[in-house]
Amino acid sequence: MNKIKNIKFKKIIDKYKNNNLILKKKNNLLKDKFIRTLAEFENYKKRNEKEKKDLFKINTGNLIKTILPVLDDFNRFIIEEKVTKNKGIYLIYLKFKKILKDFGLNKIKVNIGDIFNPDYHYAISQVEKNNMKNKIIDILEDGYYVYDNIIRCTKVIVGK
Repeated sequence: MNKIKNIKFKKIIDKYKNNNLILKKKNNLLKDKFIRTLAEFENYKKRNEKEKKDLFKINTGNLIKTILPVLDDFNRFIIEEKVTKNKGIYLIYLKFKKILKDFGLNKIKVNIGDIFNPDYHYAISQVEKNNMKNKIIDILEDGYYVYDNIIRCTKVIVGK
């Protein structure tokens, strides 16, 4: 009788051990699935955040691009009218430039004599000039970029 009980208990124990192994495998599969889902979700959040930032940069660039003619007019007015630093219009001009700078607007740095680069410069014309082949002779209109995106190339005259 004791042997029969031992055999029954052994069968029951084996059955529970087998069930336990199956449950452990299922648990491991669920853990793996959970970890993968969590990683996918984290990647989704990062990708979504990056897309939001990129969209903000693009929209900011588009808005500033439409405002650039106003900045150009301000620049011309300040130069032509020889506006001094103590006049109110000059203070408005400085405030306007600061606001645009705060939104990521930067001027493309160009000097006369720099080598022409079609990535940053837009050649309006070419002029014969000694020792100035493929170099900038004159700057007609400033170029700008917002963050890393060029929104307007610098318009220049190039030597040939």
